[in-house]
Amino acid sequence: MTLFREPLLHFAVIGAILFGGYSWLHDEQPDAAAGEPVRIGEGDVRWLKQTWSSQWLRDPTADELKGLVEGLLDERLLAREAEEMALDQDDTIIRRRLAQKLKFIVQDTAQLAEPTEAELRQLYAANGSHFGTPGSLSFKQIFFDPEHRADAAAEAESVLAELNALSEPEPVGDRLLLGNRFDDASELAVSGMFGEDFARQVFAVEPGQWRGPVKSGYGIHLVFVTHRTAAAPKPFEAVRDAVGTEWRRLKQAELSRDFLVALRKKYGVELDDGAKAALGAASKQKAAQK
Repeated sequence: MTLFREPLLHFAVIGAILFGGYSWLHDEQPDAAAGEPVRIGEGDVRWLKQTWSSQWLRDPTADELKGLVEGLLDERLLAREAEEMALDQDDTIIRRRLAQKLKFIVQDTAQLAEPTEAELRQLYAANGSHFGTPGSLSFKQIFFDPEHRADAAAEAESVLAELNALSEPEPVGDRLLLGNRFDDASELAVSGMFGEDFARQVFAVEPGQWRGPVKSGYGIHLVFVTHRTAAAPKPFEAVRDAVGTEWRRLKQAELSRDFLVALRKKYGVELDDGAKAALGAASKQKAAQK
C-alpha cells in the first residue's frame, strides 16, 4: 500500500486526468485559434452545379451534388491547413499563380474604362500609320552562308561593288530555302522571315540599287529593292474599333505599370550585394556581346 502514498504517483494520475479532459474538450469544440470555420454558401453550390452542367450537359443528381460539395469542403480544409503549416511559403508555382491572378484582376479593370472620343482621335492622330494599310516592297537578295564561307561579310562587300557596276549582274551567292525574290511583302512579313533588324534595314533601302551587306539570322545578304508601296492611312471612322482596342491595350499596360510602382513603394525592394554583383556581371557580358 506504500505505492499509493507516493507523491509522484499522485502527480501522474492528476496529469493524466487533466490531459484526458483537455483532449475531450478539444475534440468536442472547434479550435478557436483556427479562425473562422470553412463555409459553403449558396453561390458555391450554384457554381458547382453550373460547372458540372457545362461539362456533362445535364444537372448533377442529389448524390453527385453532395459529392461535389464534399470535394469542395475537403479542398478548402486542406488548403486552410496547408496555409497554417506555411506550405505556401517559397513555393514557385503558388507564387506565380497568385501573381498571375492579381495581374489579371488589374488588367481587367482597364476593360471597365471607356475612352472618350477625344482620346480615341488623339491616339489615332499620333499613330495614323499603325491603323492604316501597311507599306510593302518587292526585293531580291543574294545570300552568303557563313557556314560555307570563311568571311561571308567581306565576300558580300566585294561582290556588291561588282554588282552595281554591271547592268545585268550574274546570280551569285548561296542557296536559301526562303528563295531570292519577294513581292509586295510587308515589314511584318519580312521581319517574320528574316528578323526585325533585317526588315528595318531593308525597308530603309531606296529602290534601284544593290545594298548591303545586311545581316539576318541566316547569314549575310545583299538586297535590291525593285518596288515600294507607301503606307496608306485609313479614315478614323473606318478604324475606330481598332483604335479602341489599342487604347484598352495601352490602358492595361499603364495600369499594370502604375500598380507595380505603387507596390514597390508600399513594400520596398532591396537587392543584396550578391544580387547586385550578379546583375552587374550580366550587364557587362551583354555589352561585350554587342
